[in-house]
Amino acid sequence: MLAMILLLLMPIQSHSQTPGQQVYIGVTFYKVNPGKSEAYTNLVRSHAHRVVEQSVRNGDLLGWYFYQVLMSPEMENKYDYVVVTVSSKFNDLVDNPVSMKDRYAKAISGAREMNWESYNSKLLEFRSIVKYEVYAHRAGIDPKTPVSKYVQIDYMKPLPGKTAEYIKTEREIFYPIHQERIKLGALTDWGLYEKILPFTANSENDFVTANFFENLKSLLDPKYEEAFNYIPNNSNYIIMSERVDQVRKMVRSDIWKLIDHVDQSTIK
Repeated sequence: MLAMILLLLMPIQSHSQTPGQQVYIGVTFYKVNPGKSEAYTNLVRSHAHRVVEQSVRNGDLLGWYFYQVLMSPEMENKYDYVVVTVSSKFNDLVDNPVSMKDRYAKAISGAREMNWESYNSKLLEFRSIVKYEVYAHRAGIDPKTPVSKYVQIDYMKPLPGKTAEYIKTEREIFYPIHQERIKLGALTDWGLYEKILPFTANSENDFVTANFFENLKSLLDPKYEEAFNYIPNNSNYIIMSERVDQVRKMVRSDIWKLIDHVDQSTIK
């Protein structure tokens, strides 16, 4: 399992949220320097984890998820790790009034502990930040689902003038299909997220969907058509697929593996 939260990243699984609560997700993409992956993940697990744990315990964050990128077609701005930070406080994901240095000092102190300067120096030595994005959670199946080992992130771009229709398609067509896929064992959870920041007129994607699963075999047998056939009063699967292609373009797809996480399920 993997991702390093703001101190970073995900799930993108919005666990620990309450019904009706708007959830936002900060996603930080990292490039690790050659030969530094093991040292970086160890540092995240031993120090970033504790900093985030206190933030979750204090109610400042809902969750933090550290992912390793197993596969991505992104080559121009390549990244190896992702940290997903889940919060109901949009402002804190954009301009947190409490500095990372102060959060570190509150969580980790003592003569035998690594001080902030040394910790930050190691982070700079091990990795660099590729980009940071903020998303709003728009749809999901079950926020109480246990955290999954893998997630497939599909980057979506609605066609011009088709944003509202695209969201409707995800909620009314794909949502019930994903529910059936869960019953068939191909999926554990699913979510739809809209990109809020940064805004650019030629953004690569405006939405992402997250397909959570426990076994990589789900990539070989996602059971879309089988799940669709279980839905009452459905139309032909091919017709449905063509309708989807008329409202959005799937830009690309990543596969992430969860390395570490902190949320209410891990707080003792």
